[in-house]
Amino acid sequence: MIRIAKSDNKPLSLTTTNAYDGEDVKRQLLLDQRCKCYLCERKVSTDFQIDHLKSKQNHPELRTEWTNLLLSCSYCNPKKGNRFDGILNPIDNDVEDIIEQRINHASKAVVFKGKEESQKVKETINLLEIIFNGGGILKKVREEKLYEDVEAVLNRFNQLIDAYRYNPSRSRSEERFSRNAETD
Repeated sequence: MIRIAKSDNKPLSLTTTNAYDGEDVKRQLLLDQRCKCYLCERKVSTDFQIDHLKSKQNHPELRTEWTNLLLSCSYCNPKKGNRFDGILNPIDNDVEDIIEQRINHASKAVVFKGKEESQKVKETINLLEIIFNGGGILKKVREEKLYEDVEAVLNRFNQLIDAYRYNPSRSRSEERFSRNAETD
């Protein structure tokens, strides 16, 4: 889960209409979040949705509140639904500093551990475990695929670090980093 640096410029459609999904809202969310889902951190292109941090079902008064709108992928948004209105706010919190994330390769699961015991931290961990590890005994195909994608990115990152550590040639390392940054 990533920290969001949200623009102070509230999209115009939020003040002139009763809709929360105007093109200007989508464009600003994509820009603010660098085209990433705030929950799983995957880059999104066309499969994004507008998520309400506090669900519109439980908090209809926040339906068009700019600070309540976040970019989510079409995988994570339904998992969150209206059951997780008490998670950490990624606009106000550096979630990575509050919740440690590790991969357990043996069980092919992501392990989350809170550095504090608040209800918000517990609820956030619960949601992240559902997103990354599935909600039942048997993982669903989509959770397995998400895990594989995260593992592949982490493995590639480790390879780049090792390549740099064992062959710190500036031009070669910068070339690799630049080439990989362009493909992401």
